[in-house]
Amino acid sequence: MLTADAPDPPDDRRLLAAFRGGDRAAFDALFARYAPRVLAFALHLTGGSRAEAEDLTQETFVAAFRGASAFRGGSRLLTWLLGIAVRRHRDAGRRTCPPTATLTDGDADSRPAVADVATDAVAFRDALATLDSPLRDAFLLVAAQGLTHREAAEVLGAPLGTVKWRVAEATKRLRAALTVDAAFRAPEPLAKRETEETNRHVSPVQQHP
Repeated sequence: MLTADAPDPPDDRRLLAAFRGGDRAAFDALFARYAPRVLAFALHLTGGSRAEAEDLTQETFVAAFRGASAFRGGSRLLTWLLGIAVRRHRDAGRRTCPPTATLTDGDADSRPAVADVATDAVAFRDALATLDSPLRDAFLLVAAQGLTHREAAEVLGAPLGTVKWRVAEATKRLRAALTVDAAFRAPEPLAKRETEETNRHVSPVQQHP
């Protein structure tokens, strides 16, 4: 069940209002607060390329700096910033690669958390790389960035129902892929290992003429 989108902290609104009034330091404070979150998502979008992710983060905040007057507070500031990042990424025609960055857990609110899907970071990264971009982006916004489905839909410019399906489908596919991976990497049954170990230490039976 979805809950209402969490409002921005009062300090964010104060800083944004101060920036609109000409206080550059207020924007610098917002940058320091949100740049790490935007960079983390940019790393996913660019397949872990630090240089491209940093460029995308800078472009996002330049666009936000220039368009701050257009932000009316109808969504969280983070949602607005991630939406700018997605649009800049698409407009530049950047190639979305399989992500390699470390993920963090998402919030509650009936949303999948990364820890609910996988505990093996390497296996999870490999499984995530098998998803196409629409599924992967929706899943990462909700599970890694902690957005609600409604906020993710706003970021991606997609219908709410579509985003909910993408997140559910991505979760299902990831769990299936990780189940198969675990089965392939599972240790042999103990009884079989004990039998083989015993056979190695038993002297061969002498053959009688």
